[in-house]
Amino acid sequence: RGPPWQYLPVMRRLGPLAGVVLLAACSGNMLNPEGRTATPTPSPLPSGVTNINRSENQLAPGLYTRHDFAPRVIFELDGPWYGRQVYDGFFDVQQGDANDPHVIAIQFARPDALYGANGGDEPADAADAVAILDTNPDLVTIETSSSQMGGLDGSQITIENNGDSSPQIMDLPPGTIALLPDRRLWIAFFDTDDGLLAIMVGGSIERWDEALATAEPVLDSVEIVQQ
Repeated sequence: RGPPWQYLPVMRRLGPLAGVVLLAACSGNMLNPEGRTATPTPSPLPSGVTNINRSENQLAPGLYTRHDFAPRVIFELDGPWYGRQVYDGFFDVQQGDANDPHVIAIQFARPDALYGANGGDEPADAADAVAILDTNPDLVTIETSSSQMGGLDGSQITIENNGDSSPQIMDLPPGTIALLPDRRLWIAFFDTDDGLLAIMVGGSIERWDEALATAEPVLDSVEIVQQ
């Protein structure tokens, strides 16, 4: 049995699937900005915690957060991680070249809507977010489960795209995320005082075990700070 963020009692699991899956451009997730909402006034960072910014420089080992992202999510990095996508309501850290089909990404998002059988729907809560994605006809659900992270209980789904197109999966304040072919995406949803939180891991199916192993220390370190 893996760590609690990865596999708690499984509600539904499909058999092994052929092919590979990818999260999208620059991490497997393809983000198409369509405008930005007002950025909340950031509160002071805790002592010893560094703000994540978009940068081509490798991030030094230590504790990180995004100062204007709510709820505050603090995590520890130790390895060749880079901050490549930083928007209002969405940011990530990545290992590997951004254009490599095997790039590994850990992403933090505040979803406005999830895409299922009826297009984009606003989820009622974390469990509903999983239920919506599970009905998306352009995605394959690998498994769903409960999840625990940062002291919160949530709901998790692992999806992949076996087709040739890039179906939309999530609306965010800056735009819409789509899932490219040949990538897999693990998403844990949590209900917080600041709304729905999504924490995601993306990697190629071909090297999916490597992606999860690389992300595990970061996910294990996550602290979710409620107001």
